[in-house]
Amino acid sequence: MKIAVVGAGVVGAATALVLAERGYDVLVLERAPEAAAGASHANGSGMTPWHAEPWNAPGTWRKLPEALLHRDRPWCVRPGAVPGLIGWGLDFLRQSRSSRYYRNARHCVRLALYSAGCLARLRDQHALEYRQVLRGSLELYFSPESLGEAVDLRRRLDLPGLDFQRLAHDELAALEPALEPIADQVHGALYFPGHESGDACLFSRRAMDKAVELGARVEFDRQVGRVVAEHGRLRGLEVDGSLVEADACILAAGSDSPRLLSPLGLKLPVYPVKGYSATIDLAPDDPAPTLPVLDLARRFVTARLGPGRLRIAGLAEFAGQDRKIDPRRVKLLLNNAATLLPALRKRILGSDPHAWTGLRPMTPDGPPLIGATPVRGLYLNTGHGAMGWTQAAGSAELIADLVTGAEPAIDPAGFEPARWLG
Repeated sequence: MKIAVVGAGVVGAATALVLAERGYDVLVLERAPEAAAGASHANGSGMTPWHAEPWNAPGTWRKLPEALLHRDRPWCVRPGAVPGLIGWGLDFLRQSRSSRYYRNARHCVRLALYSAGCLARLRDQHALEYRQVLRGSLELYFSPESLGEAVDLRRRLDLPGLDFQRLAHDELAALEPALEPIADQVHGALYFPGHESGDACLFSRRAMDKAVELGARVEFDRQVGRVVAEHGRLRGLEVDGSLVEADACILAAGSDSPRLLSPLGLKLPVYPVKGYSATIDLAPDDPAPTLPVLDLARRFVTARLGPGRLRIAGLAEFAGQDRKIDPRRVKLLLNNAATLLPALRKRILGSDPHAWTGLRPMTPDGPPLIGATPVRGLYLNTGHGAMGWTQAAGSAELIADLVTGAEPAIDPAGFEPARWLG
């Protein structure tokens, strides 16, 4: 079986490696000149299964006015993007009802937990090194209400393996000394020992190298123009004007996936939510956090990438396909990080931030789209939102099972593209 994978981000790279491990004829097509050039390039770096819930928690509609009116909020909606956002946005709000939200959150988290084990297997099997830190992560909450909601969510999910610790001020400072200056401002913190962090870009490139060693072929600078189907069956892909035939195709093209399905009459509800990151070069004695830290109130994370770099990433901007870096959003991200880490303030605000932005491919309900489309032979592995790094390895195993007819290790219910494509 010849399987084409469109996209060489973290999801596509993991998919290619898993298929190559199983001995299939794999061809990866990537429009960029290298792997992980899009949303996987400089993301938040955290692999946080117990924080994989959707963004549209009950009450999300209350955030809309300030998101529309203010550019200095974690959530921001560009006025020009509103017309293209209406249909997806209404579905996003409908899915925030409690009964739907907690069901969707459970799907997202169980995939992420499965993915953590799959990632560990790939790492050990192929001796992958991607600046990983395997010491857990921290979540900070600045009010009793937000902390209570976070704990309640994890309890409601009713999934095995829930392992976290609630930390008091002194315990937080002892575990992560970099947070000692603001520890008394934190109402409570949660420590998840099973979480990790790592460089998704580096992982993607090394996973792709391993796939090639196992026989996969990768072609960069190759633009897929359209999916070619006849009588409801995949024939291949039009690539730079020529037909590339394939028995099966997996679209792992992130926010570009809807463009490829549209000519087939399939409207894929994946919206590109823009995120920002800054990567700060550190001196050896800088008091930077060693654990990944999530500040949910200001919607950003920090993570170490080796001894000499600190990644700061977050925010959510609804601006369509706009990939331009807005200096005001970068400034907001840096100011928030400087507030959280006052001992690093001069370093954060006075260094080249290596600013970056990427488009997170987000579904209205939260779970990614993994499985078959109405076109026989055409499959999806996309729509992971901000959790592509966290869910990539598990998604790769699941789609490989579904494409090749193997028995999936986890229930694919909740991820089927049919829930949106009909």
